[in-house]
Amino acid sequence: FAINIDIIAKGFKEVMEENRSLDQVTAYWIKQNHQWNEFTRGFFAETLMESIRWWRLLDACVNATLGSKSKDVYRLMVLTYLLKNNDTRVDEFFSQPLQKELLQCYNDLQKERALAASIPDWLDKLGSEELGDRWPFEIQALNTLPPIVLRVNSLKSNKEELARKLLGESFRTEYLQIPDALMLLKRANVFKSKYFHDGLFEVQDASSQMVAPFLQVEPGMRVVDACAGNGGKTLHLASLMNNRGKIIALDNADWKLDELMTRAQRAGVTIIEPRPINTTKVVKRLKETTNRLLLDIPCSGLGVLRRNPDSKWRLTPEKIEEIKTSQANILERYTQMLKVGGKCVYSTCSILQSENQKQVELFLEKSNGAFILEDEKSISPAQSGFDGFYMARLRRIA
Repeated sequence: FAINIDIIAKGFKEVMEENRSLDQVTAYWIKQNHQWNEFTRGFFAETLMESIRWWRLLDACVNATLGSKSKDVYRLMVLTYLLKNNDTRVDEFFSQPLQKELLQCYNDLQKERALAASIPDWLDKLGSEELGDRWPFEIQALNTLPPIVLRVNSLKSNKEELARKLLGESFRTEYLQIPDALMLLKRANVFKSKYFHDGLFEVQDASSQMVAPFLQVEPGMRVVDACAGNGGKTLHLASLMNNRGKIIALDNADWKLDELMTRAQRAGVTIIEPRPINTTKVVKRLKETTNRLLLDIPCSGLGVLRRNPDSKWRLTPEKIEEIKTSQANILERYTQMLKVGGKCVYSTCSILQSENQKQVELFLEKSNGAFILEDEKSISPAQSGFDGFYMARLRRIA
């Protein structure tokens, strides 16, 4: 236990001070400690994630109670997080009076919302300005552990069959209302499942699974996924197209497209053509060539803070302004790839209207009637229990 705490504290410091991502650090330490069993790996990953999520509150609590001079401040924060979660193993590190003092301090700090929610002051102000009365509920939802949702690869299986097969491996699931979605009833490492390696499913949040169907693709179409990343939605589009037609997957990171093609091979998808965006000509050459265009655009990621809590410590108001400028630029330039009559979905994993509805309104104004808004959908983490997402379907009419 003590060794694990030290490693968690080390990982915590790497994320907060060395600008390494939570995913990178988690994967690195799990790989270094191959002797850990599944429980230990889960304990490590979850405690590291939650310590980072509650960093501001834990830091304030440790500093107020124990002073900021301690060189073990990250270790103390991890132990304080575990104390708050009734882990009795902290008894060997903290005396009963100190435990009482830490818990009292933790409760006293709840009076100020930004501190209680463990977010930067500027983010609390921005969320409040954009979402009003909804903001406290959204940030509360974004401070919980995300459920693990699977998307059944309909090219290889279906919900009923996959649920039965996973049960045989002791993974219990429940059906969601979304066509291909199954949710794990208990957190577990599904990547070790034989059926994952056989390409029968991907791990993809329920909200994210709503984006590809919103584009209304059909088998045989020519589709461009212009911000494909490592391909979660690209693969979903391919399955909705019954692996017939063509999907051109664009991204400016070659390594993400390499990962996408590895995943495509596992999923049995053969209609994807990866093209790295290494010059502006890549997009220009595709002018008016596609029936459908997915713009799952880079965003602040505020709708997915539950799974990426480290991102809130890297974001700044200036960074969000830069992101919004880039979003408007991509919308204006990339929509030229659509044929007249074609459809585009603009989507983000943000809950800010300035990245969502307002970007679409601005684009429609500037398009001088060339595009119309067919439909839009916002998914609230507080109301849905899943990630925050926005999607708008636009049709080119001129």
